[in-house]
Parts: sequence; C-alpha cells; structure tokens
Amino acid sequence: MSYITITTEYGRQNASIDIKRFAADLAKELGGQLLDAGNFDQQAIKVGADVLHLSANTWKRVVHAWISAPDVPHGDWSSYDKEQKAVDANVNPDGRSIAAIAKDLKRRVIDANQPALAKRRAHAAQQKHNRQNVAQYAADLKAAVPGLDIRVDERNQSAAIYSGPQSYYLSGRMGCDGQVSIDRIGSVSLTTFQKICAVLDGDKRASDDR
Repeated sequence: MSYITITTEYGRQNASIDIKRFAADLAKELGGQLLDAGNFDQQAIKVGADVLHLSANTWKRVVHAWISAPDVPHGDWSSYDKEQKAVDANVNPDGRSIAAIAKDLKRRVIDANQPALAKRRAHAAQQKHNRQNVAQYAADLKAAVPGLDIRVDERNQSAAIYSGPQSYYLSGRMGCDGQVSIDRIGSVSLTTFQKICAVLDGDKRASDDR
C-alpha cells in the first residue's frame, strides 16, 4: 500500500504523505520505538540511544531523515566542529519496500552518524564537567573569602567576582579551570601594592616550577 496519495484539484496535482504510517512501519523494521508526534508532518523513532527524525516533504514527495542524541542538551555540542556534524538523507517512501528503506536509512543516517554523535556526547560531558568545576571553585573561594560576592554563570562556565561589602573594591572573573582574572581593583597603598605584587610573583614562580 502506497504512502503517497495524489489528488487532483482544479487541474493541479497535490501530494500527501502518510508520514505517521510510514514511521510506524519503519520503526518495526528498525526495531525502534515510535515516539509521540510533535507535528502533523513530522515523526520520530527511538533507535537505541538515538532518535531518528522524519519529516514529510510533499512538494518533493520525499521523507527527510536526520538523527540526534536526545541526551545531549541544546547548546552542549559544537556546531563549529566538523567531527560533530551529522549527515541526513531523503528517501522516496514509495520507491522501495519499507524493509529496503529501513536498511538504507540505517546505513546512511543511523550508522553513518555514530562517530559524530559520540563526539557530541563527549563534548557535552566535558561541558557538564566544566560547569561542575566552576561551581565547586566558586564554593571553595567563597568559603576561603566569605566577604566576596561570587556570581556563578554555569551556562558560560564562569563566575563573576566582586568585593561585596569589603572596604576595598575588586572585580574579576573565574573560569572553569579555577584561573582568576582581575578586571579592576580599587586604590591601595604602595605598601599593599608591593605585597600584592610579591604574592603574584610567588604564584608565577610556583607555576613555572610545575
């Protein structure tokens, strides 16, 4: 039974694709789970840990297929990294048997994208680790210097540091690696400034020794 229906209206042919039935049959062939439809012309199938997305293009009379890793939050994979770039495919739902189409999509979309999805998952895991790091560093710094006002921005994996109610003015930033950049510090005496330089110099020497 065809998945494409052609109707003629006012002398013009219009095509419709039964994407819901196509997806249900495809899911059986792939051994996947048909997910709830989010759109009348789109369907999704859970295949292993991934989700195969299907979209009906009635103008071209094809089904567009692409894949995603549902456990990777939006923004936690890099669109600039070529190794994380996924490939997609178009298939004619009536061009071959559903078994042949399933085999084709498994080869061209599901299997072909496993390296890219693995890279996305690794990238997302690193982003999560970075956010946990900056939160822990901020907590440790707050415990060591209670007077500081530390505002953690986990999404950007950084923290803004202010002097709070202290008698001196200071503003800076901390990254997920625990490194702090001082943007501005208020006026201090020459003696205090020399002490600050001595501390910074000692810190640099220690870093060089490592």
